[in-house]
Amino acid sequence: MQMRTTTLAIAIAGALYGAAIGIAADSPPAGKVANTQVKETLSKDAAKDAPAKDAVKETAKDAQAKEAPEPGSPGDTLTREDARMAYLVYKLLDKKGKIKGANLKRGAKLFYQNCRPCHGEDGHRINFNPMGDPAFIGQRARDDMPTFWYQMNFGDEDRRMESYYDEISLDEMKDIAGYAQTLP
Repeated sequence: MQMRTTTLAIAIAGALYGAAIGIAADSPPAGKVANTQVKETLSKDAAKDAPAKDAVKETAKDAQAKEAPEPGSPGDTLTREDARMAYLVYKLLDKKGKIKGANLKRGAKLFYQNCRPCHGEDGHRINFNPMGDPAFIGQRARDDMPTFWYQMNFGDEDRRMESYYDEISLDEMKDIAGYAQTLP
């Protein structure tokens, strides 16, 4: 009985395979037919739903506009910080964490004018890690530029670091950061 069932199954499989080959020779590949049908269906559905989707987008934009703080207002601080940090990460840092396009000569001049009074001539006046291995401004700029950049832009109340966001231009900050990475 088992021999007959196996033979019958093989015969049916062979017949189906032969029929499939004959059909495939006369028609386009199944994937193309299916893809075309899906695309047509999606296009029809998208056309029906387009006005509803546009209305949802407009409502979301209106709600977001009402919730967004006025530029420059106290509520806009996070937006300003995020924008400045994103600029550092996506535009200024190379793959090794170095500041790209910094004018080191101008950075040195700006460092001496703005940073030297607190951080010292070589950046060794303030130890950022008093409980462990010493860490100074040059090391912080090389090893942890996002923290260095944030503190230079927005200050650090705990360490009595002033915010220079409104006093030093973005290009000048880029030059100071590049120069700070050269300090010991």
